[in-house]
Amino acid sequence: MKLTLLAGLLLAVIIRPAAAQSRLTGKILDAATGQPIPYASISVLSTTAGTTSNAEGEFELKAALPGRLVISELGHRRDTVAVAAATAPLLVRLQPASVLLPEVQVGSYLGDLIAQAYRQLRRTTAKKMYGQAFYRQITRIANDATEVQEMVWDAATTNAGMDGSAIVTGRFAKKMKAQISFNNFSVFTKRFGFNMKDDSLTQRGILGLNTARFYTLSLLGVTQSEGQQLVEIGFESKPGLAPLTAKGTLVINETTRQVLHLRFETPDLVNVKTNSLVSLVVKLKDQHSVFEMDFQPAPNAAVLTYIKVDYRASLAVPLQRNVAIQASSFTYFYNSRATPDASVTYAPAKGGEVDLALIKQTTYDPAFWQNNAVVKRTPLEEQVMKSFEQKGAFGTMLP
Repeated sequence: MKLTLLAGLLLAVIIRPAAAQSRLTGKILDAATGQPIPYASISVLSTTAGTTSNAEGEFELKAALPGRLVISELGHRRDTVAVAAATAPLLVRLQPASVLLPEVQVGSYLGDLIAQAYRQLRRTTAKKMYGQAFYRQITRIANDATEVQEMVWDAATTNAGMDGSAIVTGRFAKKMKAQISFNNFSVFTKRFGFNMKDDSLTQRGILGLNTARFYTLSLLGVTQSEGQQLVEIGFESKPGLAPLTAKGTLVINETTRQVLHLRFETPDLVNVKTNSLVSLVVKLKDQHSVFEMDFQPAPNAAVLTYIKVDYRASLAVPLQRNVAIQASSFTYFYNSRATPDASVTYAPAKGGEVDLALIKQTTYDPAFWQNNAVVKRTPLEEQVMKSFEQKGAFGTMLP
């Protein structure tokens, strides 16, 4: 799903075996407020090992120690921390980056900056990165977790989104009496991104040469980071002009013209593929979706680090009260390198794919999931996963 958004449409880290690896845990906090910093990037200097913090700022990874961790997040100053041994959880406090809040918008500055970022993206989007991705999805009905699935992919990415993938392993479980389940939710992750295929003069995505014609733009702030300026731009579609009713934010490095973050919110997403016990009469109302992509700056082209998808709706069944539905996924990309694995076919997503069918093509190995380092789950996620594991739901692959 590209950012014309084609309608129709936590985490674990596999670390390559290394000598004297230790299990390191910790938490990332804002030094000024003391609040957790979610989705901060944590990498081991001079290695491919890394992870990201969860929604509560916690992280976990395996690394050869002693070593140095590099921690970064867009709104904070990058920090490097020396770690001698994993004797206790690590507490890292990141200093907030200085933010300038402009009082006025300056002429066509925002539209011009987006157009420059678009040209930069078109010049560099052919530069692919190859590595692994870990995908976790949790579906909730009336706030009760009814479906969980996890997949590891070999993945090809660009600075516009995912380019292709091949499943390595996966597991799936759901409650037998769940009113509804999502059979291809991962396609939202695989297809979400910036549209680089349409004619640049006519395309109406939020990254293009004519963005200001179709979206109302606002300058939200400028962050000073390591001698460069990160410009945060708010956008909202103009009625009748943009392809979808949408709003959100873009973060662009003013120096390199690299797009580093996108948050895209829309109520217009339709044709969500589901399985339902009441498929003939069930209706999904009040649909609302939020997509996020995050990139790490790099010399040639920004490198994709994660994609978040959050879908919410109301399940309307005749003669019953509406029920809240939520499906959320988080995909983390790691071990990125410039050369592909010759044994892997990185295939683009297909519209008719069914996640469970793909997972069933793999062999379920409980030890694999127990022994791999996992980016620390939140307490709620931990509770959900253990409840399914204790019932043996993953091993039996409930239909």
